[in-house]
Amino acid sequence: MGDGRKMPGGGSTLIKDKSTVGFPSCFSLKNKVAVVVGAGGGLGRAVSLALASAGAEVVAVGHSRSSLEQTCAEIECAGNEALSYEADIAEPKSIAEAMGRAHNHRDQLDIVVNAAGVQLRKAAIDVTPDDWDRMIDVNLKGVFFCCQAAAKWMGKRGGSIINLTSLTSVIGLPSLSVYGACKGGVTQLVKALAVEWAPLGIRVNAIGPGRIRTPMTEPLFQKNTVRDSFVGLIPQGRAGVPDDVAGAAIFLASDASAYMTGQTLYVDGGWLAAGGSPLA
Repeated sequence: MGDGRKMPGGGSTLIKDKSTVGFPSCFSLKNKVAVVVGAGGGLGRAVSLALASAGAEVVAVGHSRSSLEQTCAEIECAGNEALSYEADIAEPKSIAEAMGRAHNHRDQLDIVVNAAGVQLRKAAIDVTPDDWDRMIDVNLKGVFFCCQAAAKWMGKRGGSIINLTSLTSVIGLPSLSVYGACKGGVTQLVKALAVEWAPLGIRVNAIGPGRIRTPMTEPLFQKNTVRDSFVGLIPQGRAGVPDDVAGAAIFLASDASAYMTGQTLYVDGGWLAAGGSPLA
């Protein structure tokens, strides 16, 4: 304990001078390879750009070639490196092949973000078996096999896996029963995988976005009464934007969160803290 400093009133601290603790370099992702699954979507693109800005080489994975190319173009325009592979997250073989190609590019795989997802807003009584299968295949089964493929390539080197979940993993919202079931499964999956893979040096965490304005959620924002109803539940008084999620992604991907695993960070403007009650 000799490197600690005495604190006023006795005791000591293990915090050294800032010049020796590597802050803010602990947030750097330099020399890291990061795969973002769903990189063509609103949240996936924002996360891809953020990880690249922190120094990572980003591998954009998704089902839309044009969307992936757009993401890569934006990354490269900022002076960073990126490449892309098409894959279907609902097909384990497809995602495993993409993960292997990403690893083989630099012979390493350090970060994987599962940002792909589909959303169905439908009364529970009207949900069909096909609706259920599609949602589960992408939002839960797909996430599990993405994690599995990532862990196989990370091996003993370790790494960070980040899954996107949702407020619906802990609260119930109408017309989102199946979506909430999927996201609740992802939240529990994060805990189980974190415990199982900790000895391998693999951390597994999640980000739970609140109401974020993306192309997928844009129809909600076009309805004034619906928009006003959910903004009225958010203490910060606004919906989020994809960049609001980016900082959490950098944190969980970097050594700044080296002692965190099995956790979910909710980025929601205080919605959960308010208990979902109207603020007025």
